[in-house]
Amino acid sequence: MDQFTAGRSDNVLYLRWTSGIHITHPVAVKAARDLEVLSAGDNLPLIVEMGGIDGLTLQARLGMNSYRGFARVALIGDGPVDEVLAGFAHASPTSTRYFTSEAEALHWIQAPELDARKEPAAYPTRPAVVP
Repeated sequence: MDQFTAGRSDNVLYLRWTSGIHITHPVAVKAARDLEVLSAGDNLPLIVEMGGIDGLTLQARLGMNSYRGFARVALIGDGPVDEVLAGFAHASPTSTRYFTSEAEALHWIQAPELDARKEPAAYPTRPAVVP
């Protein structure tokens, strides 16, 4: 059984973790290498579908947080476990945010007016309050 699927479309990288996976450092390295090949040397944004991750080793988390091969990273989850796991990305040098919608994640990573260096890392999106 595959542990993840990776792809590229419209200059966006995609990574979908297989439901029930416990991500170890070797698995995270394999995913990063596959994405590196798909990027063909371009610094592209990444959308990660997290749904169903059962766990993440400390070594995998440290490796993911130190990897600098992406322009931005949008983490898409569907529940409190995903949101907690996404919270670990606050230590990443890459601008990273958590979303519950692929459309919102795609909008964020493709928005040219955003300066990713000024954005807070890995926080949940909430509906804006309009006065």
